Amino acid sequence: MNMTHVSRLLAWVFVVTMPLWFGSCKNNDSNGGDPVTPNSVEGSWKISGMKLSDGKTTQDYLALMKQYAGEDVVACLTDITFTLKGNGTVTGTDSPKCKSNGADEYNPVGKQATWKTAGNKLTITGEDGPSTYDYTINGNVMTWSILEKDDLDGDGVEETYTTTVEFKRV
Repeated sequence: MNMTHVSRLLAWVFVVTMPLWFGSCKNNDSNGGDPVTPNSVEGSWKISGMKLSDGKTTQDYLALMKQYAGEDVVACLTDITFTLKGNGTVTGTDSPKCKSNGADEYNPVGKQATWKTAGNKLTITGEDGPSTYDYTINGNVMTWSILEKDDLDGDGVEETYTTTVEFKRV
């Protein structure tokens, strides 16, 4: 895998997760937050996996990030707690792991975001506008996926791929 391809893939993962990063901030809710309904998107979640698939092959994106951006970046990303509240807002809890060697630039920023669902679609709206994902929930695991197009290998042709982000309820 050449470095141009890896750089494009790393840029891609940050674009996909930006709505979450832009939507995270310290939770200042003093009355315990909203009640969590089982099998709903409401609640607190941590990223547990990221995959990229072109329909033929699937790549573990966290493994690629670990290899090319460093273990600290993956530790930061997978230790941020995102809370989707019943009032339609998204908050986040910073991870102390985001302050370690080289991961500072990937810290979540303290900006508000909102969420809503319609059927099996979840829309996260942050400072950069809305991103809509197909989502499923199975017990304590929530999966988001989105079909995208980008020139990942630098050959001038846009490839179609599916990005899947897996979260675990905390």
